[in-house]
Amino acid sequence: MLNYIRAELWKAFRHKGLYGLVLFLGLCTALFTSIMLEADNFSQMASAAATTMLLGVLVAPLLTQIVDGKAMSSLKNEVSFGLSRGRIYWGKLLTGLMLGLGLCLLLVGGYLLVGWLALPHDSSEADLTALAVVGFSLLGALPVWCGIFSLCHMMALLIPSTAAWMALYYILSFFGQPVLVALTAMGTGGRISSLIQAILMPMALLMPDFLSGWLTWEYQFWCWAVGMGWLVFTSALGLLWFRRREIK
Repeated sequence: MLNYIRAELWKAFRHKGLYGLVLFLGLCTALFTSIMLEADNFSQMASAAATTMLLGVLVAPLLTQIVDGKAMSSLKNEVSFGLSRGRIYWGKLLTGLMLGLGLCLLLVGGYLLVGWLALPHDSSEADLTALAVVGFSLLGALPVWCGIFSLCHMMALLIPSTAAWMALYYILSFFGQPVLVALTAMGTGGRISSLIQAILMPMALLMPDFLSGWLTWEYQFWCWAVGMGWLVFTSALGLLWFRRREIK
């Protein structure tokens, strides 16, 4: 498995799309950084990073395309070579998760480093509190990102048309949440409605409205339970489907 992951990482780093994605996200981060450099101090700038976790949901399909975009042209050779479909499925999934984690550390780390060097520091306590907020938000976002990436990975390997599955994903991302909010509000309300939204649409956990009063370990529990639940469910469904799919 490790050799397969190394091979997939090697292919990913030779993919021009990866560098295009890094450049695009780097420019977006630089723009956000320049705006937040107007903050009074580092703690204010650092805390603002916690509001950007939802962007991982939008980046997941693009990263999936880098890992899985050319998979269909090489799967037949990989299967003929003797690689099991389970190894192929899990190997590509883990490769994408590793790339996503590296990209997150690069962007968030660069943002915080620039702020640390450029802005004044009111107190070490304020700085540590701000960094703790960022760490807490990343800790909650990580399993949600994993579950969503697993969903994208499943769709990429099982739906032949890239345009079709990416369009479906973004339509559900942008319009599914408001529709789900309206439907759950009619039948339930308050906390139960929010939890139903989180279970059916994991990205709801990263929405600003959901994050009101979110600095609790209960929030972390729901992030990890929902995120890992989606990871396990989509992986099991995708692998079952992938094992039965005819590879041409």
